[in-house]
Amino acid sequence: MVKCMSIGNCNKYFIYIFLSIFFHILNDTLYGFNYNDSFVDVKFIDTETQDYFSWHDLIHKIFSFIGTIIIAYFFNKYESLASQRETININNNNDNDNESENKDKKTLKMTLIHNEIDDTLYADKYSFTVCFIVIFLWIVGEQLIDIFSLALKDLDFWMFELIIITIFSIKMFKVEIYNHQIFAMWFCIVPCILKIATIILSFFQKFNIKKSNLTILYIDNKLYIPIGIIIYLLLITSRAYVNCKIKWFMDLKYVSPSLLLFYYGIAGAIISTVICILTTFVKCDDANSPVDIYDYICKIPYNNETQNNFNYSERYFDSFIFYFNTFRGKTNKGFQSIEVLYEIIIIFLGILTFFFYKFFSLLVIQNLTPVYLIFSNPIYYFIQKTIMLVYTFIKEDDFFQDDPILYVVYKFCLDLSGDLFSFIGFLMYLEIIELKFGNYDYNLKVNIIKRGIIDSFGKNKSIINEEEEKESENESGNESEEDITLDGEA
Repeated sequence: MVKCMSIGNCNKYFIYIFLSIFFHILNDTLYGFNYNDSFVDVKFIDTETQDYFSWHDLIHKIFSFIGTIIIAYFFNKYESLASQRETININNNNDNDNESENKDKKTLKMTLIHNEIDDTLYADKYSFTVCFIVIFLWIVGEQLIDIFSLALKDLDFWMFELIIITIFSIKMFKVEIYNHQIFAMWFCIVPCILKIATIILSFFQKFNIKKSNLTILYIDNKLYIPIGIIIYLLLITSRAYVNCKIKWFMDLKYVSPSLLLFYYGIAGAIISTVICILTTFVKCDDANSPVDIYDYICKIPYNNETQNNFNYSERYFDSFIFYFNTFRGKTNKGFQSIEVLYEIIIIFLGILTFFFYKFFSLLVIQNLTPVYLIFSNPIYYFIQKTIMLVYTFIKEDDFFQDDPILYVVYKFCLDLSGDLFSFIGFLMYLEIIELKFGNYDYNLKVNIIKRGIIDSFGKNKSIINEEEEKESENESGNESEEDITLDGEA
C-alpha cells in the first residue's frame, strides 16, 4: 500500500476549510437538524416554541444578512485603515533610499488597491454588472438548493460538482488537468452508485405516520427523479460558476472577501425580505388539493387567532405575521419573555456563525481554489451525521430513535459511505493522497517542482561546463601565442 500511494503535504490554508465547516455546523445546530426523523434533533435550545421558530428559515436568514452587512462593513473599514497605516509607515521609513523607494512604490500601489476597489467596480460597468449577477445567483441558488433538499431527498448528486467546477476552471483560469485528477473524477462513480442505491431503497420504505405524514415526493411520482436530477445539476452548475467567478473577482479585480460579503448581505436582505413579504400574504395551497411539492416546502401553518390554535390544513412558505405571533404560543396569553430571550440569543449567534461560515468559505476560495470548497462538503456531511449518531446515543442510549423508518439505517450507512468515498476522491484530486502507480504521480506538483529543479540544475551545469571549456580554450590559445612570440624572439 505504501508503494501504491502516499500522503502529500498539507497546506497552512487548510485551516480555513475546517473553520468554515465548524461555523456551518454551529449555524445548523442553532435551528436543528436531523436525518429522516430517525435521530434526536440536534438543537441548541430545544423547546416547543423554538421548534416553531425553527420553521422560519427565511426570516432567520434576513437577520443573518443584515448582521453580515454590519460586520462586513467594519471588517472592510478595518482593512482600509490597516492599509493606510502600512502606507504611512512605508513613506516615513524609506524616503532616502532609492532602491527601497522603488520597492515601496510597488508596495504602496498594492496597498492602495483595497481603497480604490469601489471606484474600480463602479467605473468598470461590465465588472459591476457581472458582480451583481454573481451575487444574485449566489443568493437565489442557495435558497433553491435548500428548498430542493426538503422536497427531493437523495437526488442531490453533489459529487458531480467536482467535474463541473473543473470545466469552469479550465475555461476561466486556463488550468491544466492531469491524469491523477481525471482518475479522481472517475472515482466519484463509487459514491454515485451508493446514492442510486439510497434512491432504490426509498421505494421500500414504510414511513412512521407519527413522525411523518408524507412519503418522499418522487416515490408517488417517478417522473420527479429525472426532473429533480436535472434541476439539481443546473443548481450546482450555477454554484460552481459563482465560486469560480468569486475567485476571478478576488484574484484579478482585488475585491476583498469583506467587500463581497457586504454586497452579498445587502442583496440577500433585499431579496429575502421581498420574498418573505409576498409569502406572508400568499398561502401555498388549499387543504383539499392533492399532495404536491408545496406540502414539502411550506412548513408554516396558518395561525387562526380567533380560535387560538393552528390550522395545519393551510400552510405558508414563511410569514412575518406567524413569526411574531409565535412569541405568544398557542394560547395567546401574551409574550413569553423567556422565549423572546431565547430567540434573541439564537438570532445573535446565528448572525455570527453565518458570517464566519461565509467569510472562511471565501478565504478558502481566495487562498486555495473553489475545488477546495467542494472538498469541504463530504467532510461537513460526514461530521454532521457523526454528531447525530453520538447525540442520539447520549440521549436515547441507542444510535437511532425507537421505531425508525424502515430501511433508513441502510440508507444512512450508504450515505455515510458515499461521503467517505467522495472525501477520498477529493483527497486524490487535491494531491493530499498521492497515487504511486500507472504514471498518475508524474504531474503531481511535487514531482513537477523536482523536475524543474533538476532541469534548472542541468542547464546551469551545462553553462558552467561551456564556460570552463571557453576558459580552457582561451588559456590554450594564450599559451600558443606565447610560444609563437618566444619563437619569434629567438
